[in-house]
Amino acid sequence: MNILIKNRRAPTLTLLTMAVSLALFGCSDSDNSFNDDDGDTDTPTPASTYEADIQRTEFGIPHITAKDYKGLGYGVGYAFAEDNFCSLAKEVVVASGQSMLYLGDEGNVDSDVFYTWYNSPERKAEFLAAQDPETIDAVTGYAAGFSRYLRDKGVANIDPACANAEWVREITIDDLLTVYGKANLRGGLSNFVSRIVAAAPPATTGIQGSSRMSSVEPTVESDEEFDMTTINVLNGGSNAYAFGSEVTGTDSGVLYGNPHEPWNGVQRFYEFHTTIPGELDVMGAAQQGQPFINIGFNKDVAWSHTVSTAKRFTLYQLNLVDGNPLKYKYTNSAGVVEERDIEKVDVTVQLPDNQTLVQPIYLSQYGPMLAANLLNGLLPTWGANNLAYTIRDAASENPRALNQWRSMNMATSVEDLVDRMQTTLGLGFVNTIATDRNGKALYADISTVPNVTREKLESCGTNAGIFLNALIASDLPALDGSKAACEWGNDADSPQAGIFGGSNLPFLIRDDYALNSNDSYWFSNAEQPLTGFSPLLRRGLLPLSEDAAPLSPRTRMAFTQIFDRLSNKDGLGGNTFNLDNMQQVVYGNRSYGAELVLDDVLADCQANPTLPLTDGGTIDATQACTVLSNWDRRNNLDSKGAHVFRKFWTNFGFSSYAGFSVPFDKADPVNTPRDLIINDKTRKALGDSISYYNSKNIALDAPLGSLQFVIDADKNGEKIPMHGGFGGEGIFNVASSSQNSDGTYGPITNGPTYMQSVTFDSKGPVVEALLAFSQAGDTTRPFHRDQTRRYADKDWIRLPFSAGEVSKQAVGAKVELRE
Repeated sequence: MNILIKNRRAPTLTLLTMAVSLALFGCSDSDNSFNDDDGDTDTPTPASTYEADIQRTEFGIPHITAKDYKGLGYGVGYAFAEDNFCSLAKEVVVASGQSMLYLGDEGNVDSDVFYTWYNSPERKAEFLAAQDPETIDAVTGYAAGFSRYLRDKGVANIDPACANAEWVREITIDDLLTVYGKANLRGGLSNFVSRIVAAAPPATTGIQGSSRMSSVEPTVESDEEFDMTTINVLNGGSNAYAFGSEVTGTDSGVLYGNPHEPWNGVQRFYEFHTTIPGELDVMGAAQQGQPFINIGFNKDVAWSHTVSTAKRFTLYQLNLVDGNPLKYKYTNSAGVVEERDIEKVDVTVQLPDNQTLVQPIYLSQYGPMLAANLLNGLLPTWGANNLAYTIRDAASENPRALNQWRSMNMATSVEDLVDRMQTTLGLGFVNTIATDRNGKALYADISTVPNVTREKLESCGTNAGIFLNALIASDLPALDGSKAACEWGNDADSPQAGIFGGSNLPFLIRDDYALNSNDSYWFSNAEQPLTGFSPLLRRGLLPLSEDAAPLSPRTRMAFTQIFDRLSNKDGLGGNTFNLDNMQQVVYGNRSYGAELVLDDVLADCQANPTLPLTDGGTIDATQACTVLSNWDRRNNLDSKGAHVFRKFWTNFGFSSYAGFSVPFDKADPVNTPRDLIINDKTRKALGDSISYYNSKNIALDAPLGSLQFVIDADKNGEKIPMHGGFGGEGIFNVASSSQNSDGTYGPITNGPTYMQSVTFDSKGPVVEALLAFSQAGDTTRPFHRDQTRRYADKDWIRLPFSAGEVSKQAVGAKVELRE
């Protein structure tokens, strides 16, 4: 193996590869070694399994050029390892069910039991068999490139966060399959891990009847109301705008995307650019372990994703056979009543000191059994009322995500993108918003959704018993599991049994705009609401027959910003969208909550400045009223009073627009509900907010940038001030964190990630982007917080795409990897 280094400009990076360059061959001074012919036909060139060129540009963005998919994956895996080795290495441990063995206090028994069972050799083999040959090559190459970095660097010299850790090792395609398997469950089974592991029939409740060889027990949570908002994907967010030629004033579209994802761990994005000459040329970002761009652009199309409201699973209620909790009744399609078995699968987990844990997981024909009483204490335990509960997850049966992204990377238009999504149907939990050089705008929720129609959810759910009805009222889709008529349906155009085909999934293509900020398919364009789809595609299941539902404050802000731009109410000039004014709009940090209610609150506050407090007494709100009156109603760094309103909104406990006098009107969803009812609750919410900041010695007119921040660990914990705010408050530009004991907000842990603004000209894509948390999780890398500072300054980065652009921004030496 060897690495060839080419000097292009004075290096500003420290490259280990300079020290390990061995036999030099195939050298070329062009930007693309794979298109070169140096004319030397007399010297034989050793054959390489993996070949990739990596040229970093400003902010550490790697541009990987390869002659095939193995080389492409190899280059991506190597570059990613340089910046984020520890996060993927740790995820391999967790996804393999080895967290207790290696991660000490971070280990989780339930997780290990579940993922050891789920990521079985049989399941991984099935997943692999479903991949296109090109996908297998890319994943194989990714594992090899990641491992190559470890060999080159040495376990003692990688990111100090995991240097010399026992669990650091080279990885294989098998390891990546465990990571992909775990990622598939993000909208389904992964949210029920503890309830699955805790599920046991009456005779073996707890530890009875298990064959444990250790004192370590699975975690059993206390009874609690299951909250659908805790589903992993719903904890995220995202905004995306696609503008067509009708509102851009050009022949091309304009796209803005900003997925709101965690800043650390498996969901962290990484920017890169991949090129296989004549085959693939695409740039953007992907989550770790991914060899293909998840969100990005090529010369013709740009797209982003937002978290969809669609449900990826259903619970099933089983009617048990009298006296036998491991059998249930099932009426087959011929009307014959059968007795079907609940299978017990013993799972062995490795523990420290050569100990093991053997814990059973129980399976029905639908999937794993659940301790339903741990979802909601009002639901029966296994066997009570002769009932038991199980779950089927459509995404867990979907191995097509990698193939889907590779296909999307090569789309040539919005229409072609739709065709590729409908054909593969590989997206697990996201909407797609896209535009193209032809000036079209797309919204689509073409993703993996259980084939459960409104009629089936009604007949097999809401009308099938008190417990099923209660689950559906809590937005948990649940069906009667005792008869074939309640099985998921099948569409002729679906590549997977039991999910809707593309013809039964929503999308629209427009010449004006399409948007999504995590509300459902219903209202992505004010002129063309989408209706008639399964309730499982919505956030709220009830009422079953109604597509319309109140929009979140963030979605209302998204629409308001568009309307204000097209009318020039925002004062930015003109009435079209381009990259510059769109960036000003999305970083405007307007507070929709304030625009909705603050006038009413201030009118009362100014007329009656003595406010009650929840714990008794009163407080003078005169100063606060003045501060809030002068506040610009934005969440910018210099916005004074934003924190006071945020605390008021939190204290108020905004939920489902309770407390507004004008109710939701589906004919006017952007402007309703409205008109806050001022009462003792609202007055206490403001009084408590003022009292809180007085107790923390934080000025009511403190600028937000002095309170909200991220940490630069490489700069002795320096705090970088951050703009943005909470999505629930109606801040379009979400920046989420917990409030600290001193009253500050930080560090930011969720919110702005890979933000891209894209249009097209005659030469190709024109792109400005930012990765808010920067490329490197490794705090010793120069790319750890460089883009974060640019984000704080609202200073976008022009991304290089053509060979000439890459050459101009090149930083350091081109690395030519050969193995």
